[in-house]
Amino acid sequence: MNNKICIGAGLVCLDILINNDNRRPISYYVGGTCGNVMMILSYMGWTSYPIARLDDTKYTTRLIEDLKRNNLKTDYISTDNGTTPVIIQRNIVDKDGVPTHKFEIKNNKGRFFLNFSSLTIKQADKIIDSISFIPAIFFFDRISPAIIKLANYFRNKGSIIYFEPSCKITAKNFFKCVDLSDIIKFANQRINDIQFTSNYKNKLFIQTLGSNGLIFKFKDYEWKQISGVKNSFIVDTSGAGDWTTSIFINQIFSKNIDSIDNLNLEFIENSLMLSQKYASLSCSYEGARGMMSENLEKIKNIINNDI
Repeated sequence: MNNKICIGAGLVCLDILINNDNRRPISYYVGGTCGNVMMILSYMGWTSYPIARLDDTKYTTRLIEDLKRNNLKTDYISTDNGTTPVIIQRNIVDKDGVPTHKFEIKNNKGRFFLNFSSLTIKQADKIIDSISFIPAIFFFDRISPAIIKLANYFRNKGSIIYFEPSCKITAKNFFKCVDLSDIIKFANQRINDIQFTSNYKNKLFIQTLGSNGLIFKFKDYEWKQISGVKNSFIVDTSGAGDWTTSIFINQIFSKNIDSIDNLNLEFIENSLMLSQKYASLSCSYEGARGMMSENLEKIKNIINNDI
């Protein structure tokens, strides 16, 4: 099913980027793991349908403007009975002169911005009843009954299911989501113990290790490590993991692979190595998706010439 259509459910938020040298915001962009992956895939030529249950505030207006500016489909964005998560990212330089960032989820009045509202079962049913196509991939990073229902529906229709948990393995329905998914990717800071993966023989697990690269386990093979790609010009490391995910997804479908049963270790390793190159290069740009400001062909040329 190589139709290059992706549906994503989970955290779609508004990122407000503030530079250390300027107290005023320098940009308002779609963010969140799901939001970034949908946006990057669109940049790579995909048709992306994010699912989000937002409110009708000015933050939502800016978010939707950014979605449309980047050619994403907003058919499954509701703005009447949800909440729009907002994340403030401050890019700073630490005491050692190293660029870093920190996230804030509330403003100076104490209001919490990061109020995520999952879609409801009723909304999931409406999507299932109205959809006229089957996406090549269904991506999700949050757990809820409605999102699980969509994952199960698209799995039965033949989509590859990609789960990027934002929770610990102790979260309710975590293992139900793993059972439904073909590819499960998580950061070692969030899920360090990988012993649970030995119970599965039909999946691809990816654990990212920050600047140390990542490890992956395919079906019943042993874990294999891929080193990180060095970058001597670091500006902002946020979003590197989202580039890893998006480039890997794009690689899978660039070879007409419609099932993980058609993957092999060499292809996975090569694709993840390429993903790491993009992730590393993205750190030279401000903002999680700052690299999207460049022409895609220019980025490809930089990657092909080894950064």
